[in-house]
Amino acid sequence: MQKDQDSLNNRLRSGDHQAFESLFKSHYRLMTLFANRMVNDLETAQEIAGDAFTTLWEKREELDITGSLTSYLYKMVRNRCLNHFKHQQTKNLFLNYLHRHDLVNVQAENFERAYDDKEIAERIRSAVNELPPQCKMVFCLSRYEHLKYKEIAERLNIAEKTVERHMTMAFAKLRQALKNDYSVWL
Repeated sequence: MQKDQDSLNNRLRSGDHQAFESLFKSHYRLMTLFANRMVNDLETAQEIAGDAFTTLWEKREELDITGSLTSYLYKMVRNRCLNHFKHQQTKNLFLNYLHRHDLVNVQAENFERAYDDKEIAERIRSAVNELPPQCKMVFCLSRYEHLKYKEIAERLNIAEKTVERHMTMAFAKLRQALKNDYSVWL
């Protein structure tokens, strides 16, 4: 059994696509179920399991797995679940801070006022047009059609986390394009 594990590890390390595909097919469902027991959200669990396998493949040459590959995958998924919780906690703390200090409404009012200004509106349109196609589509669905991330994910048939990543990238690029205009809050 250890010999089979070592063989699989060596095949993975050397970039054997069939070994990876076999591992993925035999373990993805288990890793997703394990993650789902921790995060209690199937889409997030699928994203976490997929991310673990992606990382395993991308870092295959650096891996030094002494025990079983299955145990290693469980640890990867567990750590990603814990990171997910930390991220959610930070996000919740920030949202609570905004609500406590009534900054949510201030931010929305400032954005609307700035958008009404023709010069800034043109800069925003120009920056949005510079976004990659799918990122632009996600941003427009969120900001102009007022869809929630889950609705966008369903409409575009992508994961909700992918929508979040596109929005993060869009905001970063828009901030960069509008960095000299302090009246715009993104």
